[in-house]
Amino acid sequence: MSRTVFRYFFDFLDGQEKWLNSMAARGYRLKKCGKLSYTFEECMPNKYEYAIEFVGDKSYSKAREYRDFLESLGYRSFTKNINLNFSYGKLRWRPYAKGMGQIAASPGGFNRELLILEKTRDGKPFDLHTDICDKLRIYRSVRRAYAWAVLLMFGLTAVTFIPNASSASADTIWGIRAVVLILGVLFAVPAAKYTTLVSRLRKESRVFE
Repeated sequence: MSRTVFRYFFDFLDGQEKWLNSMAARGYRLKKCGKLSYTFEECMPNKYEYAIEFVGDKSYSKAREYRDFLESLGYRSFTKNINLNFSYGKLRWRPYAKGMGQIAASPGGFNRELLILEKTRDGKPFDLHTDICDKLRIYRSVRRAYAWAVLLMFGLTAVTFIPNASSASADTIWGIRAVVLILGVLFAVPAAKYTTLVSRLRKESRVFE
C-alpha cells in the first residue's frame, strides 16, 4: 500500500532528512517525490535510512556525474527541489552557486538542487562526508542559498514601500508585506542555524591544522 504526503521544508537539509528517517523508522520507504509530494510504500520498520546532499551549487553535468558516482556505490537516489517554481523550459540564475552552476534550466538542474539518497540500514553511519573541510564547503553553500532567499524576501518587502509601485489597496499591500516577511523569517531561522554550524566547523578545522 502506498501513502502520499504533502510537505515543504524550510530546513531542506537536516529537517527533511530527519523526517524521511522518521518515516522509514515507522515502516515507510520513499517511492517517489515531487515538488511538494512524497509517495511512500510500506516496508519493514528501520530497514532503510536516508541522507540528503545539496548539489544546487554544481552545474547540471557535475551534479549528474556526482549522482552517478553515488549510485555506483549502491545508493538509491531521488532529485528534489528547494523552491516552488513550476515554470518549464526557462533559464534561471542561481546566485548562491559557483561557475556554470549559477545557470540552471528546467528541464536541467533547476528544481533538482537536492539529492535524496537511500541505503539499507547496516549499522554503519550514513555519513557521505567525514572530512571537516568537505563539510565546511557544503554548509557554506547551503548558507549562501538561505542568505539569498532571505535577501530576496526582504527586498520584495522593500519594493512594496516604493510610492505608486502598485495599484493594489493598502490592505492588500500590507497583507503581501506580512506574508513575505513571514517567509523571510522562516528562511532566516535555518540561515542562522547553518551560519552557526559553519562557524563551529571553521573552528574545528583550525584545531586540526
